[in-house]
Amino acid sequence: MFINCFKRKKMKNNILGLSLFSLNKYIYSYQRLNILIITLFTFVISVLDVIGLAAIVPVTLVFSDVSIVKSNKFLNLIFVSFGFEDIKYFILCLLILLLGFFLLKNIFASWVLFMQSKFITEISSNVVMSQLDKFSGMPLWEFNNMGSSILLSSTLQIPSNYINGIVRPLFAFINEVMIVLIIVLGIFLFKPVLFLVLLVFLAPSVFLIYRVFKNKSESLGDKILELRPVSFNVLSNIFNGFLELKLANKLNMMKGRLVENEKKLHMLESRAYVYQGLPLRIIELVAIIGLVIIFIYGIYFSSDPKETIALLGLFAASSYRLMPSINRMLTSVVTMKTYKSAIDELLYNYDNIYSKKSISSNDLKHKEQAELTFESELILDRISFSFPGYDKNALNNINLRIKKGEIIGFIGSSGSGKTTLMNLILRFYIENEGAILVDGLTLDESRTKAWYQSVGYVKQDTFLMDASIRENITLYDENIDENRLTYAIKQASLLSLIESLPSGDRTHIGEKGSKLSGGQRQRIGIARALYKNANVLVLDEATSALDNETEREVNESIHTLSLTDITVLIVAHRITTLRDCNRIYELKDGYIIAEHQYNQLAEKLLQ
Repeated sequence: MFINCFKRKKMKNNILGLSLFSLNKYIYSYQRLNILIITLFTFVISVLDVIGLAAIVPVTLVFSDVSIVKSNKFLNLIFVSFGFEDIKYFILCLLILLLGFFLLKNIFASWVLFMQSKFITEISSNVVMSQLDKFSGMPLWEFNNMGSSILLSSTLQIPSNYINGIVRPLFAFINEVMIVLIIVLGIFLFKPVLFLVLLVFLAPSVFLIYRVFKNKSESLGDKILELRPVSFNVLSNIFNGFLELKLANKLNMMKGRLVENEKKLHMLESRAYVYQGLPLRIIELVAIIGLVIIFIYGIYFSSDPKETIALLGLFAASSYRLMPSINRMLTSVVTMKTYKSAIDELLYNYDNIYSKKSISSNDLKHKEQAELTFESELILDRISFSFPGYDKNALNNINLRIKKGEIIGFIGSSGSGKTTLMNLILRFYIENEGAILVDGLTLDESRTKAWYQSVGYVKQDTFLMDASIRENITLYDENIDENRLTYAIKQASLLSLIESLPSGDRTHIGEKGSKLSGGQRQRIGIARALYKNANVLVLDEATSALDNETEREVNESIHTLSLTDITVLIVAHRITTLRDCNRIYELKDGYIIAEHQYNQLAEKLLQ
């Protein structure tokens, strides 16, 4: 653990090493062959680039002095072997050959670029899926504490920043490094003098540019990461609280906050864009200085003008090919430094989100799952639970025996532990002490997935999508069982509603069920649980926000359920919701302090 932390701290100062390390996390085993093939093709393109650069030199020399065709053994061999008689025609053929070579090379390079982009798209999907897995595996209380703006930013914006600010620049950097190394190696082998000239002029400037911009870019990236969720949060507040903000005359104030934050973001992004463009201008200036010095060398120190012209041609050709590559290398590194915070966000910020007090979706993936059927009884045996960081238990020594088909109610003031108890039964939380048993089998991680299939859940603000009624009930089931759907609709007392609609169950209900009443929304939640053949239905404050009439509609659905063998657990503040309960448990400060029958409780409350 200590060694890993040390490696991380050391790697955080090396953006290339950190980027490669992070990329390795998102490349699956079956994709590793693809990256090897792409790297090989990139190397081939680099070699072809060097060949293309080298091919320009003889063409330039022949054009400046046609006698070279006779004096140069290689050119003379080609001239004689192919039966050329006219020097001009020979030069024309060389130019056409050079053009054809560059055309084919660039077609191949474009295809490799397409393959690389396709591969990066796959990585992007892996990153988003990894983030979704990470957050879906969080303990419920941690997930709720995150807030929707941070979750949206971390699931969509951060992966986008990572792909566009880290992965694409990293691939571009690797491409250009190969090209630069092969070109420089070729120049070193065939023209050492030019190699020294390039080394003297380009190497120091590249090093200085990197040193100047790396820290500035990283600082910009940190500020951008800090401000981006603020915009998400303000925008979310504007949309969710539109009516209240408008009535309170605060809408313009909120819009002002959003615009002000976006101005800051755009200013930072503009500076980052400038930092990415400056290296090219500086390198171009350095290259021109190099050309001027070669001219001065030719005028004052060289006795052979042809040597100076050849050196100028080589320097110009090398600079022409090296400058864009070096610029892209520097731009890539500067960009990666700017978006380095995306790596921190993806890999480090949520390393400790998993807890033994919750079962994550990742645990369920890797743990062999056992079958589980609820046929007899659900037992809570001496259950105690506390939230991390709290000494006081939220639940204490809870003992319950619930038979299949019973309807059990839970009452108590806010903070008494009702919802926490339901989350334990749903396996969103894991008890510190005791155990939950289903038909005598401990409800542990190996049986959690099967338990999920047996449980339905309806809360105060039922989750509804901007889709049709049938899609909300079936949750986009690809193979809808029409008989089960009809059964669920009838049992949830939705049949009369659906028959009154022109499009029936294909009627769209709007965002969050905006076209429905509160009772209709809750009954869709009940129908959803029944469609999945849930043996246990948890209603957590499902009627708290309803008026008397719509509460009565939901209570009718609960009464219908009492005639089946479905076990219903109801958390409620309103006593009328508990009319059909076999027993009602009262909680206070995490303890079950009393057991009631409905009539007794109603009389007690009336006194």
